[in-house]
Amino acid sequence: MKAQQADRSARATAARAEYQLGLNFFRRKQWKTAARHFGLAEQKAGRHDIHRNLYMSYHGLSLLYSGDVSGLNLCRHAAAHETIEATVCQNLVLAEIRFHHRKRACDAIALGLGIDPAHRGLLKLRRKLGVRRRPCIPFLRRENLLNKWLGKATYRPARMHSR
Repeated sequence: MKAQQADRSARATAARAEYQLGLNFFRRKQWKTAARHFGLAEQKAGRHDIHRNLYMSYHGLSLLYSGDVSGLNLCRHAAAHETIEATVCQNLVLAEIRFHHRKRACDAIALGLGIDPAHRGLLKLRRKLGVRRRPCIPFLRRENLLNKWLGKATYRPARMHSR
């Protein structure tokens, strides 16, 4: 039992070291090298490592930034199984924005803020994306011509209120 615990601890330490190396390369925008280190961190982390999804999400985001579209699936998988670390959802938001998937990005923001309502990165991304008003007629699709027309008719930019 102690040997098993020692092995888990050693694996977690090795995974954390690879993760830190990956972060250093990620910050320097050396995506391929970062992806390699995050991938190693993910491999070294045991199945029950609480940081495994974090490693996976950074691995996916690094792959995506280096031009490999398969990174999006890694980000999605990591976020789908995350319950502790909101940064995993932030990485998914960045990946979804990269593909212009606004609705999925908004869903990922909501998921992440459900984990940590005060996460600075997610709050910043939410402000950047903006929040849409509800459609005027909620049972019709947002793209419906009647909803579009009513939306334009009822919209007033902020500068009009200051007069």
